[in-house]
Amino acid sequence: MWTCIKGVTSLKPAKVNKPQLAWLTAQAVDGLGAADFYDRLLDILSSAARHDLAALVRYSRAAPPDLIIPRIEPTAPMMAYYQHFYAFDPFYRHWKSGGKTGVYHLRSMDENIGSSLYAREFLAAMSISDEIAVFLPAMGDACPTLILDRAAGNFTKPELARVRALFPLLSALHNRHLGEFIASGMASHASPIGQHRPLRLVDDNGISVFETQSWIDIAARTDKGVAEALAVITERGPCVVNLPGHLILRRTQLPSDFGPAPNGYCDEVTPDTGQKGGQGLELPTRMAAQLSEREQQIALKMLQGNPVIAIAKKLQLSPGTVKNYRTSIYRKLDITTERELFGEFIAEMSGSEGGPT
Repeated sequence: MWTCIKGVTSLKPAKVNKPQLAWLTAQAVDGLGAADFYDRLLDILSSAARHDLAALVRYSRAAPPDLIIPRIEPTAPMMAYYQHFYAFDPFYRHWKSGGKTGVYHLRSMDENIGSSLYAREFLAAMSISDEIAVFLPAMGDACPTLILDRAAGNFTKPELARVRALFPLLSALHNRHLGEFIASGMASHASPIGQHRPLRLVDDNGISVFETQSWIDIAARTDKGVAEALAVITERGPCVVNLPGHLILRRTQLPSDFGPAPNGYCDEVTPDTGQKGGQGLELPTRMAAQLSEREQQIALKMLQGNPVIAIAKKLQLSPGTVKNYRTSIYRKLDITTERELFGEFIAEMSGSEGGPT
């Protein structure tokens, strides 16, 4: 999606021969569980079609998109995308409305895209003429999506056919990667679904196969609201349950080919950002009193699961400035990790309201 980047101008090769594809696949296998795995996956995709840029975007049904690769400072057009244009992005709308995984072509999804306001105001500013999106198997509400951009002209039918032929390979490698980083403790920097947060995976028999430490901390709480919420999702299956303290517990179905828990469930606890148009979440009085107004804004963005680069884009700050504020927040609250920040928030807010609904 992000072709308007200095130094990225020439088209990449159109295709690769079988020995080269085998080598690229071996590189991806070697990178399973590593932080640069999706760079290697993009190398495989890039072999299928001439393009100006390859990117990884995380689409979510509960939040705006996040650009994960390339790892760059946001430009003015990119900031405009995150502020309002994303709502008109056909790929975002596809996933937001319950779309399926697979390979999608921008020009085929909307034949009139070229005359739209989105194209005139955003795509033109980003020098994007056409795009291919590969929606990989989702985890919870988040779908890592590989994207190829072309600055001039459209992708051809043979190029689309080559990308579609690669989809089973890309999906299988992605699923294996999920299994690897889950088995190794889900390092947040290697995760395609966002920052470390209370999350667990259970198989179709209800047996937990993975839990983050944040989830363990929440599940160990003795307040009635958490216990009732867990009972509700066990009975209902995929659903959203309100928790005390402006939190929600969300259960989503995992696909049948998700190695660690086929047909199982992903359970996540997140702040409820749906109030008042997403602006209703507030820090507890004790926490807010210790932080400046800007620190409160950043702490809330962290609680909503935003990584540093996303916070920087939304608040129009540099990532370095956000990191400095984060350090100050940790110091003032006498904590050292994002998990502790979430724990502090839950400890302050829980118990003050009723049970799940």
